[in-house]
Amino acid sequence: MAPAFVAGLLVTAIHAPLGIEVLRRNIVFIDLATAQVVGLAIIVLGMWIEDPPWLTRQTASLGAGVAIALFFRWIERRSPAEQEAVIGSCFIVAASAAILALADDPHGGEELRHVLAGQILFVSWADIASFLPIYGLVAVLWLARPGVRSGTGFFVLFAFAITASVQLVGIYVVFASLILPALGSRCGAQFILRRALVSGAVAVVGATFVSVAADLPAGPFLVVCFAASAAATRLLCRNQRPPSAEAVGADLRR
Repeated sequence: MAPAFVAGLLVTAIHAPLGIEVLRRNIVFIDLATAQVVGLAIIVLGMWIEDPPWLTRQTASLGAGVAIALFFRWIERRSPAEQEAVIGSCFIVAASAAILALADDPHGGEELRHVLAGQILFVSWADIASFLPIYGLVAVLWLARPGVRSGTGFFVLFAFAITASVQLVGIYVVFASLILPALGSRCGAQFILRRALVSGAVAVVGATFVSVAADLPAGPFLVVCFAASAAATRLLCRNQRPPSAEAVGADLRR
């Protein structure tokens, strides 16, 4: 269970600030669309090359993620009123293309389930080590270079994080870990990062223990736990005053 704990907490820590930024930009479905495009790239690569080398797999998935992220950034500049519609359309087209690509594969249903729901309980230390440099790069740039959080930089960092996370935990958990802790952290018009981190961590710990003990599918159950933890966080903090601008700045710096 230890690698599953670490993978879940690592994904939560990276996704919490990204999810808050997604909600601030009001582009909620960008994570689903980006994750689905990355998943489609992985599926198509697997059809062309049986058991592709790790570097080939990462090049294809990262290339697809960055390409669709840059496309969304272009739409944001050219036609912001249509951005959410385009993002949603890209998600459903990529999801349909994945189903079509696996239609004649006798193991297609299992492969699609793995891409969607993930296999977090089967994550190994080697898997975590292979993606740790990507997460480290995203974290360092996010904290050390706040300027990259706006414009094209945000979309590229987002694509890097999503590409790694889809392969670790699946599309459903990617969406849940980005959006639900961020929703739970909202206080008035502000988002409190530490609340998002705590909410996500509680969901990961609880879901991992219970899914193993009760022999439940870990990915879907983790999504449910993210939702429950976010709802509980909002209820517990509903009477608290929104933080001051100075406190929000200090929270972001930490």
